[in-house]
Amino acid sequence: MAESLKNSAISGAKWNAILNIGRYFISFFLSIILARLLEPEEFGLIGMLTIFTAIAQVFINSGLSTAIIRDKNASPEDYSTVFYFNIVVSIFFYLLLFFTAPIIAGFYNEPQLVLLTRLVSLVFLINAFGLIQNAILIKAINFKKQAICNLTGLTVSVIVSAILAFMGYGVYSIAWQAVSQAIVTNVLFWVTSDWRPTGGFKKTSFLRLWSFGSKILATTIIARIVENIDNILIGKIFSAGQLGYYVRAKSSKQLPEQIFAGVLSSTSFAVLSKVNDDENELKRLHIHFFKLSSYLFFPIMFGFVAIAEAFTVVLYSDKWLPSVPIFQVIAIASIAYFLGTLFAQTIMAKGDGKLYFRLNTTKKLIGLLSIPFGIFWGLYPFIISFVIFNFIGLLLDFVYTGRLINVKIITYLKGMLIPFLMSVVMAGLVYFGGEYLRFNYYLMLLVQLFAGVGLYILFSIIVKSKEFYYVKDVALEQIKIFLIKINLIKTKN
Repeated sequence: MAESLKNSAISGAKWNAILNIGRYFISFFLSIILARLLEPEEFGLIGMLTIFTAIAQVFINSGLSTAIIRDKNASPEDYSTVFYFNIVVSIFFYLLLFFTAPIIAGFYNEPQLVLLTRLVSLVFLINAFGLIQNAILIKAINFKKQAICNLTGLTVSVIVSAILAFMGYGVYSIAWQAVSQAIVTNVLFWVTSDWRPTGGFKKTSFLRLWSFGSKILATTIIARIVENIDNILIGKIFSAGQLGYYVRAKSSKQLPEQIFAGVLSSTSFAVLSKVNDDENELKRLHIHFFKLSSYLFFPIMFGFVAIAEAFTVVLYSDKWLPSVPIFQVIAIASIAYFLGTLFAQTIMAKGDGKLYFRLNTTKKLIGLLSIPFGIFWGLYPFIISFVIFNFIGLLLDFVYTGRLINVKIITYLKGMLIPFLMSVVMAGLVYFGGEYLRFNYYLMLLVQLFAGVGLYILFSIIVKSKEFYYVKDVALEQIKIFLIKINLIKTKN
């Protein structure tokens, strides 16, 4: 039993990694195509709608899918209850957005948003039909089938979107990408799944699942509002074009942020959960993950700040140059987000649900304090204040997680200091060195990348960084294992 669970977990983790990395890189590839074919204003129009569709999607799920996944004794009636609830709520929210589309368009003074709202809203209506099939796959740790369905849907939608963009459909190529992905993915969920709803809606099932799901709902609603309030603010106060530049900058910084945060969260939670009853070992591993995370992520984000101009021009074209200063500012906030992921996983591994809810809700609400800066002083004061409040949230992580596992703030600050200094010096040298190659952005990007990696390794050797030698030993061990496998395959053949 234990061995079977272990094998399922390993297989699930592998396919989950394939799904997440594949999803990000396919989406990144599409963003390059669309950024070259479309105008910033068209990305801004879609950005204006994100908060409405995000909140609607949260209500449709309502945390009940999560409740189903964690319920070991979920009955067929439970599955059917959640399925019908999702369908009814999705229809309600689709009709709500359909009829309020003119109001949304009037709010932003963008007539195109009437049709766009009604089109994009189809996504959560379609997704509601496949939520249970997706939950069943997660519960069975069948990430292989989930990955195949999702990546197939994403790939088809990329082709559809690219064709529409080349044909001149503009912003609608972005909208149809989301709709076509939802259609293909959910059709595959139904085709590959044996589950079908049986019976009707059961009030007792709903109330039992709702007792847990409502907590997820409350936390997620707050998170979605805070995560998307910036789009509303910029779209309303400034313009679709400026929101387009902001959306481009935001999506660029999210690529390394989400990939590495996903790896960190899954790895750290699994490891820390195994030692959550040993305070000394939990503390040791937590500090180890913190130092390793700081060592690896600081140079990535400061490096992105240094190469932002060449990176943007080479990938997206020079029409997106106005997004570079925005990207350079908000990229720094990724450090707080990334390290915050470790603190969240540590709290969950320790099992303190109340602290997790209070701390994360407080951090999200603090983020709202940046809104007045945008209203009264402009775009850059808004995003600078946004970064500052993110680091205030990280400071709260230091304080409250440190109290939970008995780690002092000074320990975190010392762990960050050397990677921070090495990263800043490296980024500074890379940035100013690249100024001499501005005549050729392709050469500039190539030289900056190699120089950045080389300088950081050199600095790590000079200061004798323990994290550097740890990473080097792990990498060499993995290469050795890979070569052994290659030789075994050759021997068998």
